[in-house]
Amino acid sequence: MTHTRCPRPSRSIVAAWVSLVVLGSGAVSAGAQEARVARPIPAAVTPPTEYQRAIERGWRSEDGSPGHSYWQQGTTYDIEARLDPVAAKLEGTVRIAYANNAPATLRTVSLYLYQNFHREDAVRHEPASEITGGVTLRRVVAGGAVLEEGELEAGPGYHVDGTVMELRPTTPMEQGDTLHLEIEWEMTVPQKGINERMGHSNHEVYFLAYWFPKMAVLDDLRVWDAEPFLGIGEFYDDFANYTAAITVPVDWSVLATGELANPEEVYSALTRERLAAAALSDTLVTIAGRGERDALAVTADAPEGWLTYRFTADSVRDFTWTASNVQRWDATSASVLSSTEDGAVDRVLIHALWRPERAPLWSQAWLYGKQSIEFHSTYTGFPYPWPHMTLVEGADIIGGGMEFPMMTLIDAFENGQTLFNTMSHEIAHMWVPMIVGTNERRYAWMDEGSANYIEGESRMELWPGVDHQRVEARAYLAFAASRQEQALMRHADWYESANGYGIASYNKPAALMVALREVLGEDTWEQAYRAFISEWAFKHPTPWDFFATFERFSAQDLDWFWTSFYYETWTLDQSVGDVTTRPNGTTTVVIDDLGSAPFPTHVRIRTSGGRTIEHDIPVDHWLAGNTSYEIDVGRETVTRVEIDPAGYAPDVDRANNLWPRG
Repeated sequence: MTHTRCPRPSRSIVAAWVSLVVLGSGAVSAGAQEARVARPIPAAVTPPTEYQRAIERGWRSEDGSPGHSYWQQGTTYDIEARLDPVAAKLEGTVRIAYANNAPATLRTVSLYLYQNFHREDAVRHEPASEITGGVTLRRVVAGGAVLEEGELEAGPGYHVDGTVMELRPTTPMEQGDTLHLEIEWEMTVPQKGINERMGHSNHEVYFLAYWFPKMAVLDDLRVWDAEPFLGIGEFYDDFANYTAAITVPVDWSVLATGELANPEEVYSALTRERLAAAALSDTLVTIAGRGERDALAVTADAPEGWLTYRFTADSVRDFTWTASNVQRWDATSASVLSSTEDGAVDRVLIHALWRPERAPLWSQAWLYGKQSIEFHSTYTGFPYPWPHMTLVEGADIIGGGMEFPMMTLIDAFENGQTLFNTMSHEIAHMWVPMIVGTNERRYAWMDEGSANYIEGESRMELWPGVDHQRVEARAYLAFAASRQEQALMRHADWYESANGYGIASYNKPAALMVALREVLGEDTWEQAYRAFISEWAFKHPTPWDFFATFERFSAQDLDWFWTSFYYETWTLDQSVGDVTTRPNGTTTVVIDDLGSAPFPTHVRIRTSGGRTIEHDIPVDHWLAGNTSYEIDVGRETVTRVEIDPAGYAPDVDRANNLWPRG
């Protein structure tokens, strides 16, 4: 997600941080001098007990890949819903088949009722969220028995605590059993729902997310991972199969996660003809312009005044949908390699839904979506696996962007590159966490950092001439130099400030991916990154799986990197120290390590004779506790010394990387 309230610091804040680094570099260096007296040595990474137990049982592997006995729960949803857009009322029924594949007996199961975030008594980080009453449960059935709300110790029933619902069926679930649930509910759709992640704009654009009772995740580490949604820490979802029947007034078009099963029943012949053309096109095809909307020519007719759209989706983390009777509908298609046949090409429909009067820059959204799907598919080595990618303009609903399987909700924006950046970022989330199912709430850096990194790479293709990765890293380095950052390995709801959360979740992990790429070499890094995505596709990896995968491909112990930058907030500050010519005519260059974080050092030295010397200081030198290193240049006059000329090391004070200064 790209969200204006939390993750990305404003340009003015970044400028202030950069100024702090420049003006306060003396204080930073003075503090770093103390580190030179007793330099910390990074501790070995020790995964938690539950992770080590998973390895022992074959659920996970020491090399970071899924274990031979890896398991996940199985869930199918059959949803019927009806939206009254005038009243913003939604009512529905969900039928859930929940298969217990865990080697355990389950006496209760946990579900999410995310719309309870909007109850008056909800616990939230931001008390100003809209009050809609949350979810009203009309009927709850488990295993054919109607359940009542109450304390679960008394027997079958259910209990709701904020956004979490715990349910006790009439009989415990053994491994291999399937529990059948049926829940009827209704809700009022908020305008800016779930802290600006869903809602409606002027009752003419709806984006429905976190809208139905949904199973929480039971995984191999913590059993039920059913934490309340508080507004900042995002989501952790299981993969499931869906069928959904969405009923809306006639003339309202609906797009959703998955494939539409009944286009002939809901769309006009003109709409179907244009969609077929877009599915084969590399250029813009307008499915519904203002003329078609005004002429009521987009949807099929329905004498009773309502249309029901039927969708199916397999192996997705969530199901979301959008409906409107005013938005322009642009489309094209992206080309991606087929996952089933060597050299074959699949076409992915790209949809862009927007209002020209509200979001004029969205005229390029179809192109941005196409570029992102094609670029990300190639870069990750994992072709986009679904039939469409739909971009929805959400002015009045969201102040940034939010991702869902095959869907994004994004603000209008007033700058074209910012719009592209956000679209690229949210589409990058299709890979992590929508395919690689990370726990966003506990480890936000895994999905946001990956999305920020891929976004930076894709920017350089469509917006060349700038090293966008280095630009994005500045906010992290400035924040780190100000001694305000907090560790990456922290629960997303537990950061002390929005900026602390944003830097740790977005800028820093992306910068660390670039830095690790420099340490390992691009080929090794790419092999590890692609293996992590392919091996954990449609599964649930942890940080320790991520760490072990990169160590497997690099054949290196990288605990110094994980400990210094992920578990701790140690800073890197390497400096060109003394450049001295001795009485015998030889010259030496001293490299000082003023920070706490160790990092391999690449030094480039130029001499008056025109020679360039490239010298590498291995990280083991710093891990031994040393704080300086001397390079003998020989009988030549040194004219310039530079540490990390590529500029990718996460060094908080680059001014002292050069000699002579200035």
